[in-house]
Amino acid sequence: MLSSLCLASFSVGFSHVWDFLRGGGEVMILIGLCSIISVTVIILKALQLRDPILFPAQIVDEINKIERYATNGDITPLQHILEADGSVAAQLGIIAISGKHVTREENNEACETAARGIMHGLETGVPLLEVIVTVSPLLGLLGAVVGLVTVFSSFGGGENAIDGDTAQVAKGIAEALHSTIAGLFVAIPTVIAHGYFSRRLDAISVRMELILRHAIHDFHRHFEVKHSSSSGK
Repeated sequence: MLSSLCLASFSVGFSHVWDFLRGGGEVMILIGLCSIISVTVIILKALQLRDPILFPAQIVDEINKIERYATNGDITPLQHILEADGSVAAQLGIIAISGKHVTREENNEACETAARGIMHGLETGVPLLEVIVTVSPLLGLLGAVVGLVTVFSSFGGGENAIDGDTAQVAKGIAEALHSTIAGLFVAIPTVIAHGYFSRRLDAISVRMELILRHAIHDFHRHFEVKHSSSSGK
């Protein structure tokens, strides 16, 4: 009984939505495409930009234990752990403790270059949301203009076409309102998502910088101490 009631409610709701979309004219196809793209990007970015995915707690803890690895005199176990993980934190840590760069400045430059590449990959899709924020209301406006054209074109058809003109006027007004509402309906949540992801990317960039600074500082501090002590001998 409950399942049939839910199915009936869903059917009625879907019918209303379908009638609304049909009432917006051909422009609704483009607005619907924008909504699909927006929802897809939002879902993908929400899954991709999670802290457990980018900065797993166990990986960050291991990077913070560089001093312990240096005390044992072997950084190789940490390198193996980071190489097996593949997260953003692990990718940054691998470069910071690779030992391929003689000076701290060279290591900083290599890490900054890698961080820019990672950020570019994380930003993929977010500019598309900005485009949809701009385009969706314009498509709604285009639909409104098309509807008004339908309204005005219905006049002047002669005295015998009054009923037909009334139907055309109603259709044009409905088309204009439906497309405008749909454009705003797509743009509003998209602009909220774009603002959230922009701030999220800024926070990720700051955390990446903190992890890099800590890893580079600890690695080179212990490397320099070890190097100077061996030179003194």
